[in-house]
Amino acid sequence: MGKQALVLTEQDFGYDVPEWASLLMDNDFDVWSHCVLLEKEPSSVELQADILLLDLLNVEDAQIGDVIEKAIALRSQHGLDAARIPLVAIAQPGVDLSEDQLAHFSDILQPPLTGDLISNRLISLMRLSTMRREAERRATTFKRFGVGLPVVPPPRDMTQQRLLFIGSGMAFLPIQSALPDDVETVAALTPAMAEDMLKEQQFDALIVELSDYNAHLIAFIEDLRRNPSYFSLPIILICHKKASQDGLAGLASGANDIVSFPFSGSFFENRIDILVREERYRQQLRKIFSEARLLMPTDEVTRLYSETFLKTHLEALPNEASKPCVSFAGIDIRFDLIGGREMSSINENGLLSRVGRLISSLMRAEDMLARLDNGRFVALFPDTDLQETRTALQRIRAIVQLSPFVEQSSQQGIKVSLDFSLHYFDSKQATMDADKILKDLFENPVTRF
Repeated sequence: MGKQALVLTEQDFGYDVPEWASLLMDNDFDVWSHCVLLEKEPSSVELQADILLLDLLNVEDAQIGDVIEKAIALRSQHGLDAARIPLVAIAQPGVDLSEDQLAHFSDILQPPLTGDLISNRLISLMRLSTMRREAERRATTFKRFGVGLPVVPPPRDMTQQRLLFIGSGMAFLPIQSALPDDVETVAALTPAMAEDMLKEQQFDALIVELSDYNAHLIAFIEDLRRNPSYFSLPIILICHKKASQDGLAGLASGANDIVSFPFSGSFFENRIDILVREERYRQQLRKIFSEARLLMPTDEVTRLYSETFLKTHLEALPNEASKPCVSFAGIDIRFDLIGGREMSSINENGLLSRVGRLISSLMRAEDMLARLDNGRFVALFPDTDLQETRTALQRIRAIVQLSPFVEQSSQQGIKVSLDFSLHYFDSKQATMDADKILKDLFENPVTRF
């Protein structure tokens, strides 16, 4: 994902940026600033920003309305659409903004700011924008095949959250104090109890407290991530200082995030909000895309998207104002009978269908899996760099290769192996040629693993 931020300011910082913006640079953001009161146009580099921030920290109250108005005008003039490029206000806690002014911002961040807080929040907003853009792209492609698709925005209503807590219990009360009153936090005493509760009830996230003797909790996280039903369940670790190594093991096992204890209440609330909002939006999009896909050109064997649909979908990428970047993954699937016996009598079509559907279920809603006319599988990951793509594919491989498969006619156990080849397309620097990209993906990839 691109991490380029443009800070809109009242003052002219020249080639410099406001002091607080160094927090972003420390977290690997490329940051520029532009004074909205000058007639000078933003440069072409500045307009490649993935997110906009309006600095209101030192603006006098009487001038805030004018600065916001000029920022919105500049945004509109240069086509930085609200649904594609988030705008975030950086403002003092006491700032008084009208409802109309608030409507322009995806979020408002207030001091005290920390690098992790602001970086994580902005990355999440950019990912929500990616999901929204992919929903718009998918709707455009579906329309070409005569099917209307609603484009739902990211959810704003975050009420009725239910969180499941497991651990020693020291952080349970601080967690309850940090979260709004309408967030319900339920505690489980053991992994077995937590697993039973997950099966019987719906939870928005799992909180795992790591303090000492945590091997059973790390194993619990690993087991959850091997289960497709909980592959995307947000998991956040509360890590005491003496359990820092276990915290890293928890992240390696599939947890989404880690928060040190004791923690800032506002920071913890922010992290939960980010994880739950993203997951709720993904579930919305997944349901819409899954239902509409049944009306699209699909592969006859797997009922995944077809090569025709994939190429039609890719045609729109170079014309987008936001200039998206996309990682492609070619997926080779190999079957072996457990015990090393011959595969000659095995019906591979049924296996391909089941494995393809499993891989698709383990991908994010904004990602796409298709099967080409030559029988090869291709996955598309919008606004995702090669390292993020590789990490996602390694998790998918671990689950698929550990999942039990049985060939239905012979009832024999099957071992499934996945091999990946990766390619990267940056529409800011290249011209889209879908045929060449798909050819290079298997014949001349950036990497294989």
